[in-house]
Amino acid sequence: MLQKFNKSKVIIILSLMTIFMTIIFWQFRDVSFQNDSESLVVGMINAAKYDMDISVKKYGLGFNRFENSKEYSEKISDTYNIYANSELAGNSIIEDYRSQIGLQGWTFYLLTKLKIPSPVFVFRLACCIFLSFIISLICYELYNKYGLLLAAVFYFVSMCSSWLANFSSNLYWVEFTWFIPMLLGLICLNNLNKRFFLYPLFFLAIIIKCACGYEYITVIMLMSIIFFIVEWICMDKKDKQQRKIIFKTILEIGVIQLLSFFAVLFIHAYLRGDGNIFDGLNNIYNQDILRRTFGNIMESSLNLPDSFSVSVFYVLKLYLTYKPEPWISTTTGFISLMLLFALIPVFIYKYIKTRNLLDKEMWLFIFSFISCVSWFIFAKNHSYIHTHMNYVMWYMGYIQISIYILLKFILNLSLIKKTRYLLKKR
Repeated sequence: MLQKFNKSKVIIILSLMTIFMTIIFWQFRDVSFQNDSESLVVGMINAAKYDMDISVKKYGLGFNRFENSKEYSEKISDTYNIYANSELAGNSIIEDYRSQIGLQGWTFYLLTKLKIPSPVFVFRLACCIFLSFIISLICYELYNKYGLLLAAVFYFVSMCSSWLANFSSNLYWVEFTWFIPMLLGLICLNNLNKRFFLYPLFFLAIIIKCACGYEYITVIMLMSIIFFIVEWICMDKKDKQQRKIIFKTILEIGVIQLLSFFAVLFIHAYLRGDGNIFDGLNNIYNQDILRRTFGNIMESSLNLPDSFSVSVFYVLKLYLTYKPEPWISTTTGFISLMLLFALIPVFIYKYIKTRNLLDKEMWLFIFSFISCVSWFIFAKNHSYIHTHMNYVMWYMGYIQISIYILLKFILNLSLIKKTRYLLKKR
């Protein structure tokens, strides 16, 4: 068991887990996946690499493009062409991407200034390594709390996810930032007496994530506290003091994360409003929030009628089917739906045997499902438009936990049958 190993052995095991996952992610990722988003960061890398003037630039993201490039696809190709050919840099301009602060762009810009060779390659590899390391740490904390099976399932299912692999090295998405709050939540749960030292890290983690983009923030925040919620629900009612501590911890983490979210939002609003926060908030609400959530055509200046007219139920159907649209083919939605159906008889069987339906595993399943679909619901418009990438949400805990529950049930059932067989044989 890992907790019985000394620190050096734990470090070796975690290092091997990180290396192995990094190799798998790096080898099997789609190198062209979300290049359009990543080009916004490459534009800033170009600015640092070729000493472009960004003295008036407020946001950390933006395309490099030539004066005559108007189409979206042209801007993307221009950015990558400039990165590959220094002679083109002098004829280009850089424009702002205003939907977020762009912390990842500023970070990679400053790192490129250190004259790192092949910066895009190096930064992609670093992102992949960070993600693998954080997931490995999550598995370690899961092992300490729930045992080897959940840790192993979480590790191998995550490693086998093509969605996580495709996002892993993308410089815009910096996927490792998605999993840091979940890791902090598990560390906090396993070390409740040290929770006050971890609270600033929760604040910083959400600050970093939101400054790099608001996408998937509901899932990320909820997954940081679901293990606390399950622990609180399933804890012995007589242990009032411990229940009180866990309940307070849930509230404190929730408040801290909301404060960090709004801190970034106000900074963003200050930039968007040219120093006027109220104007900036109004601009963000009308130009960004409405078109990603439940805005209607009358409230938005953008021409996105399909996403505004579809219902939440239709969007959920998209993410629980095999092939929702002609341009996307994935089994992830189908797997998520089949796991949902497969676990229903499992919970019924367990209820018949134990008369306890709402056990810890049931609550883990319920809250992991709620967490993952939260983005499909609250960001309905965004989810409808981005079916080419939002399936990754199912791998933020739901699929891992569902497979763990199913596998544990099968193993327990087979052990029961084996025991009965041995008894009869005797």
